[in-house]
Amino acid sequence: MMSKCTNCPNANGYAFCGMSGEARAFMESNSVYMEYPRGSVLFREGDRPNAIYVMCSGKVKVSVSSQEGRTMILRIAKAGDVLGLSGALDGAEQETTVEALEPVRARVLHLNHLTTMMQQYAEVSLGAAKSMARDYRAAFEEARLVALPSSPAGRIARLILDWAEEARRNSSPFVTMSLTHEEVASMAATTRETVTRTLSRLRKEKVISTRGVALTVLQPNALQRMSAC
Repeated sequence: MMSKCTNCPNANGYAFCGMSGEARAFMESNSVYMEYPRGSVLFREGDRPNAIYVMCSGKVKVSVSSQEGRTMILRIAKAGDVLGLSGALDGAEQETTVEALEPVRARVLHLNHLTTMMQQYAEVSLGAAKSMARDYRAAFEEARLVALPSSPAGRIARLILDWAEEARRNSSPFVTMSLTHEEVASMAATTRETVTRTLSRLRKEKVISTRGVALTVLQPNALQRMSAC
């Protein structure tokens, strides 16, 4: 079903989705509604920016690559997030690659319409600033995750705690694991084997439980202690 900006379920708490009805009507009239299957690449690192992507549903991974070909996942973006904004505003090449982890729906707003929208509605400029601030915080948290805990297990524990906190804010009793062990390893700056071994240990010690893609934290204090190691 096509997502309408004027009755968006993400209207509360998200920078672009929380705009006034008039601004959302402009967005709906001047953007293109797109659906992307799992594995689709919305844009790649190094692409010239020509639009922003306002997530309506689904999840994507936002990653960067080194010259040696190593990939690091910076964050997981979801409904309400805005992608490609920094490149759209400064005209520089895209800094990240964005790939769908599951079926994704998004509003694609081309740069000329974004410029017009920002000129006509002051709240859009404020929304852009808020969205970029969220991106900055996410990048900072990823840097903290990689830099501070000394052990790979500590970084994995920190990831699980962060995901559990997000699930709690969304009133979910469990974390939906849409990432492969390889992708978790990319986020935690470790190897797939270490992720598999650590998760197995946590299940065995009943710190977490898993059923399909659902991961439940049973002993948050144990994860906190591990994340400090």
